[in-house]
Amino acid sequence: MKMLLVGVLAAGLAGSSAAAAKPAPVQGKSPLRVAMLSDGNTFSDNSFNQNCREGIEEMLYVGTPIFVQFVETYSPANFERKLAAFAERDYRLLIGIGYRMAPAIAAVAPEYPRALFACIDGDFPELPHNVWALTFQVDECAFPAGYLAAAWADLQDPADSAVAWVGGIDVDSVNQFVVGFRNGAARYNAAKDKSVRILGGHVGAFDDFAGGQKLAEGFLDAGADVIFGVGSISGNGGIAAAKARGKWAIGVDTDQYHTLVDERDALLTSCLKRMDRAVQHAVTAALDNQFWGGTRYVGNLANRGVGLAPFHAYEDRIPDTLKQELVDLQRGILEGRIATGWPVAPAPAATP
Repeated sequence: MKMLLVGVLAAGLAGSSAAAAKPAPVQGKSPLRVAMLSDGNTFSDNSFNQNCREGIEEMLYVGTPIFVQFVETYSPANFERKLAAFAERDYRLLIGIGYRMAPAIAAVAPEYPRALFACIDGDFPELPHNVWALTFQVDECAFPAGYLAAAWADLQDPADSAVAWVGGIDVDSVNQFVVGFRNGAARYNAAKDKSVRILGGHVGAFDDFAGGQKLAEGFLDAGADVIFGVGSISGNGGIAAAKARGKWAIGVDTDQYHTLVDERDALLTSCLKRMDRAVQHAVTAALDNQFWGGTRYVGNLANRGVGLAPFHAYEDRIPDTLKQELVDLQRGILEGRIATGWPVAPAPAATP
């Protein structure tokens, strides 16, 4: 068991994040009609939506028998209409991206019981029998990322070190990253008797590059050394601001070393949210008539649904002792000895 755990951690930390083994083509199947709907943003966001699309594109590349429509839905007001239109046209699997898609899927799925629905980050009080919710314990990768950010800031600027996060909208799918990141940085302070400052804020949108850039610039002016961009295009603006100031950053969702090529030399790592793998699970299950409707898939460290990307340009610059501490943190999370702080406990009710 110990050897298996170390193997999982080694893969999850250093080589890990490498692309998953390509799914094998499925033989002897009629093409499965699939529709993938974005979360009100473009599939070219170098992050959230793009990673979901890449999961499907990889399956197409190896010849998986699917016919796919990618639909960019820019307004939540259109979600139900778009989903129903594809269900009416006998699309077998409809994949909705993002928490905002969940209410629309909950409304449409019961009307089309023969269609299958999957929702990335969907929160359903009660799951319809034909809906598979695909969720992720991103706090488990954000926690070591926060520890790394604080350690790196302390190494580079010991006199006044600080880290900051630039979030999209103030919602759970963002705040789960944020809580893990903040608590990871706090863990570093407690373990090393340091006082790395932790800054951060929400842009209020996922598609506001300039807004993310401006917010990050304020944190950089306040002394931030590392920016965690956690808000799709808005977060990318924060990463760009860090690069422009000669500082460092941590990416999100996918290995942004490969997608933000102009900022790659500022990226220490990225928090991987393997939505591409989750999408592939859903498509394969639909092809094999083993779709797990009415249940939730949870991507975590244990099943490599989340993790840290390689350090790339910083592989030889991050001290080996720090790398080992990151492995130990992930082991502690896996074994239940280290709590990331998510979910956040509700505040006690005020006494009259």
